[in-house]
Amino acid sequence: MEQLYPMIMKLHGKKVVIVGGGQIALRKAKGLAGTGAAITVISPRILKELEQLHDVAWKQKEFEEKDIEGAHLIFAATSNKSINKNVCACADDFQWVNDISDSENSSFITPAIVRREKFILTISTSGASPILAKKLKQELEERYDDQMGELVNAYEKRRNKK
Repeated sequence: MEQLYPMIMKLHGKKVVIVGGGQIALRKAKGLAGTGAAITVISPRILKELEQLHDVAWKQKEFEEKDIEGAHLIFAATSNKSINKNVCACADDFQWVNDISDSENSSFITPAIVRREKFILTISTSGASPILAKKLKQELEERYDDQMGELVNAYEKRRNKK
């Protein structure tokens, strides 16, 4: 795999599609909550907790190619590798697509994230070991508590006074 390029995205008003309705789809939807993205989940069935998210629209159906038309960001997050592969194959070159079951089939991967208001710390193993990234995330969550967000806010105020 080539060297990956990390970035933080502004998704306000952008169409994001999550294909799948299980735990990983729920985690992706929760991570996108508050970004202002127009989030749509495509799945015949979804977890109750996912159904209750206010920022998410659910289309109760099997995936079709037209479901990702105009999407900026796409997550193929089903437990079926062939469906995930199909979702990625249907995406246009300009669309960012993530196959949760195959990083090689993805145009991006998502890192583990520690978020404290405006303080965002991301951890990635470039897809090599999600378990290690999760372990490091847990350690960093303990180290960087909510005070880190407050510290960033204080520095922002100081910066804006100049």
